[in-house]
Amino acid sequence: MRSVARFVALAACVGMAMPAMAQDKIKIGYIYKMGDAPWFVREIEGAKKRAAELGVELLAQDVQTDANLAVTTIDTYIGDGVNGIAIVVPDRAIGPVAAEKAKKAGIPVIAVDDDIKSGDGSVVPYVGINGFNMGVRVGEEIISQIKAAGWDKDFSGVRVGSIEDQKTDTCMQRNKGAQTALFKGYPQLEKSMISIPYDNSMVNAIDVVSTTLTANPDAKRWIFFACNDDGVLGAARATQNAGIPAEKVIGVGFDGSRACEAFGSGKPSAFRATMWLDSAVDGATGVQALFDKIKNNTPMKDIYYVEPIKMDMQKFASMKTVLGCK
Repeated sequence: MRSVARFVALAACVGMAMPAMAQDKIKIGYIYKMGDAPWFVREIEGAKKRAAELGVELLAQDVQTDANLAVTTIDTYIGDGVNGIAIVVPDRAIGPVAAEKAKKAGIPVIAVDDDIKSGDGSVVPYVGINGFNMGVRVGEEIISQIKAAGWDKDFSGVRVGSIEDQKTDTCMQRNKGAQTALFKGYPQLEKSMISIPYDNSMVNAIDVVSTTLTANPDAKRWIFFACNDDGVLGAARATQNAGIPAEKVIGVGFDGSRACEAFGSGKPSAFRATMWLDSAVDGATGVQALFDKIKNNTPMKDIYYVEPIKMDMQKFASMKTVLGCK
């Protein structure tokens, strides 16, 4: 009887232990947007790789630009029992909602790429870039390109196209940084700037820049910068379609996600350079921060900055493999 009792007790203990062991594996939900864009393709690859290294179960959902779907996915993840959520918000306005839902569920949340705040105005931990400072780097590179091309001897007929996602503060900080640096170097160019709204995609950038070119037939040379590479590469293609030679255009990108397309042909391009960010690092950093918080209760930083690397035609050859160019 004692043997039977011991067996029953042992079985009960094992039965109780099994669910606990199953729950030991950390589960993280990752919400991202524009999953077909190279930036986010690489970002989620970085997140998945780090999750695998840490033994984390990663759920990933591309919500494109649908803010409602993002909110619904948060609810779904919480219902699935995730231990933490990383989110690239399609719209920063849902930040307070995301923060509140995570708080009620008792799980940490971290914003990636676009910073957000909770309902009381406090910051949510954020992985990304210092958008303004990155923009300054873009503006400084444009100045270098201007000097190298000899444009600083005569700015007549030059227009500056600031291609802007005006609904996204993070993007506007990048443009403002570029403007600040460029106009500090060449104040006379400020009066030549044209704000060109776009939706962050290359297709739309081609359309809006084409319209801008048509509206400014007296422009002889163009300078372009944008929130991302898509905006600048779109501008380069729009000018090419309009028959404007590449040497008459200076475009400097932002993020490096279109470097393969911009530099792959080896031919001179209006897309002169970009500030490359390895978005895989963003994804990996977000997962790591959540893991450290969940596993070891390590406090998350307010900001995890990712630093850029200048990429141009000269550096491209040695970076093809890292960039994943085909």
